[in-house]
Amino acid sequence: MADESGVMLPGSREEMRFLRKNSNWVNMIIAILACLAVAVGILFLAPQPEVDSERVVDYQGIAEQSQGNAEFDLIVPQIPRGWTSNEATLDRVGDSEFTSWYMSFIGPDDQWVSIEQAEASENWAKRKTDEAVAAEKVTVGGADFQIYRTEEAKEYWVTHKGDMYVVLTATAAPDTVNTFADQVAAQLK
Repeated sequence: MADESGVMLPGSREEMRFLRKNSNWVNMIIAILACLAVAVGILFLAPQPEVDSERVVDYQGIAEQSQGNAEFDLIVPQIPRGWTSNEATLDRVGDSEFTSWYMSFIGPDDQWVSIEQAEASENWAKRKTDEAVAAEKVTVGGADFQIYRTEEAKEYWVTHKGDMYVVLTATAAPDTVNTFADQVAAQLK
């Protein structure tokens, strides 16, 4: 109810309707901001775990442990300074019928190299190249490598001796890939 001047009287039905109509969205925004402030405060106060973003594994130790279960001599390269191994396993990968020795290495400037070795077939090695295009053949350390390349600058270096196949996959500097390939060639028996 309003008085003669048109001002709503405190506590009147008109004033209550006006307050309910206009205050709901304001109160909702205030409540949301208060909840967000509490949530952000809790996140800042909670202790943050110290997590290394790169997983590092002892690939040489894993190779020593796995050698007894392998039916072939495992290739174990020495990695360049600044590089680490983030995976090493002797297992059947995916739907493969062959047991393979797999190692993955991470280097500076987002470089990456993996080496997969198996007593397998040429078809196994070809499947590992993810349908990349054959680019060239090179000889490194006395071993012939067929190099496959993708549009994403990933290279696959495939070599074999008898039925022992090695697929070196890389997105790394050419000198680094050559270093790994040279070690693969030296250890491939």
